[in-house]
Amino acid sequence: MKKHFLALTLFVFIINHVYSQTISVGSYAEDIARRNQISGTSDDPFSFSIRPVNSQWNNTAADSALLKLIASKPYAKFNFMGIPSGIQVLPLNWLNEYNVKRPYGYNNGSLYPDKGYQTMLSGGFLLTAGILKIQLKPELVYAENKPFNTFADVQANNNNQQLLGAYFGTVNGIDAPERFGNKSITHLYPGQSKITLNYKSIEAGVSTENLWWGPGIKNSIMMSNSAPGFFHWTFNSSKPVKTIIGSFEWQIIGGNLKQSGYPPDDFSKLTYAGNLYSPKPATSRYISAYTVNWQPKWLKGFYLGVSSYDYLDKDSTYHSKSIFRKVIPVITGSSVKANDINNGHNGDGQDFAYAFNIRQLLPLYKAEIYFEWARNDRWGNINDLIEEPEHSAAYTFGGRKLFELSKGGFIQLKSEITQLARSNTYVVRDEPSWYAHLLSPRDGYTNEGRYIGAGIGPGSSSFILDLSYLKDYHAYGFTFERQLHNNDLYYSAFAGTGNFNTHWVDLSGTFYTNIRFKNYLLSADVTPVYSLNYEYRNGSSYNLHARINFTYYFN
Repeated sequence: MKKHFLALTLFVFIINHVYSQTISVGSYAEDIARRNQISGTSDDPFSFSIRPVNSQWNNTAADSALLKLIASKPYAKFNFMGIPSGIQVLPLNWLNEYNVKRPYGYNNGSLYPDKGYQTMLSGGFLLTAGILKIQLKPELVYAENKPFNTFADVQANNNNQQLLGAYFGTVNGIDAPERFGNKSITHLYPGQSKITLNYKSIEAGVSTENLWWGPGIKNSIMMSNSAPGFFHWTFNSSKPVKTIIGSFEWQIIGGNLKQSGYPPDDFSKLTYAGNLYSPKPATSRYISAYTVNWQPKWLKGFYLGVSSYDYLDKDSTYHSKSIFRKVIPVITGSSVKANDINNGHNGDGQDFAYAFNIRQLLPLYKAEIYFEWARNDRWGNINDLIEEPEHSAAYTFGGRKLFELSKGGFIQLKSEITQLARSNTYVVRDEPSWYAHLLSPRDGYTNEGRYIGAGIGPGSSSFILDLSYLKDYHAYGFTFERQLHNNDLYYSAFAGTGNFNTHWVDLSGTFYTNIRFKNYLLSADVTPVYSLNYEYRNGSSYNLHARINFTYYFN
């Protein structure tokens, strides 16, 4: 009898392990999974600070229902090496968006900053054969890419050398074009695809999935889905690993970051730019990064995390390094000595950053709060940290609360603030802008021309306030956002000039809905945008953004 019980337990474990999928970053299913955890209708153990999360839970009715939004039931069942295996069909997504006057938005994955119409079609399958998983979900993107006024158009005849110097001081250290060429774009991305081996709570393989590290909802300083997913190897936990001091989640990766292939702008339009633009060398970059999250057993619902990234050009210096420094340079990092400009050093060709985050889940109150603090430079010593902890630092702080209604459903209130602008220590001490790097690697923290970290970009800040009504899988809501664009550039451009009223600020209000009926999900939003001092030129203007996404679930 004992043998039969053990065999049944093993079989249940294998079934749960085999038929599990990751929930794509930014998907509606991901938001529902996190909401179920906050409301207490699900007891899944994930921190939601390392995403995509795996759907390896099925303990409540809410969990079981959610699985239908992640993948179909297994088809073409077969045994591989005695282990039940099969194929599951992933949801089919057809995303459409339109920007009337200029690009708007971030956390767009494979989409481009685009004026006009843009669409993305995505779908695929998951093949499980024993411990082998092959998930294919490519993304086909078409962008109309109409012309719009970029910095070079708006400031074409401006002879303010301080402004031009500040602008080129940014674009010379980052590969983030305002517009990707002058014609429409069609591109097939590998999207949310991966090939991995899975054993118990451990997963290893290669992937192009989007990653999100940190507890933020709207912005993540270290890793987000504001750029197309990049090819990387991964070694990670597929679910929290329990120990005597609590449970742990982790991920360590190494991968290739690609250039966009486009210049930042058409500088021939800038009459007084001269030769301020410095073209970047044609090379890819190697990124190495890790994140670890701990849920102490003594503090229910409390999660503590740390993450770090390091990237460098794959040039002759990179190829001369030892195998250890090639594969996981984030472990050794960029040395303090090599970056000591006071002793004649100009850096060692790497850009390094790290972050700490906390998340407190409060299911009794149907709420959560979270905080992420990051630094874009090493501290020199402990005295340096004590004296100027704000130097090169950034932060995100946010939370949400669900108010349960008597007739079912919830009112949801959530808010988040992210600050990436330099602190005032830059007045007496050199301080880098987030994601930009004027020395090698000069393409910055980007992939294919889009930010890997927070989508608001270098020197920027964001504040959001969201109010919505939720019931079952339906949602109706409104989000207000104030986005301040690159204040690092602004203060460099106008310091000492007496100009204090041309900050570029976008105020937007998004009306959105998610409606599910049978196997379909309709997600739609419309966003009027009021721009103050667009591209740092005094004045105001308006824009309109609209998006509609159709999802079909094969259940």
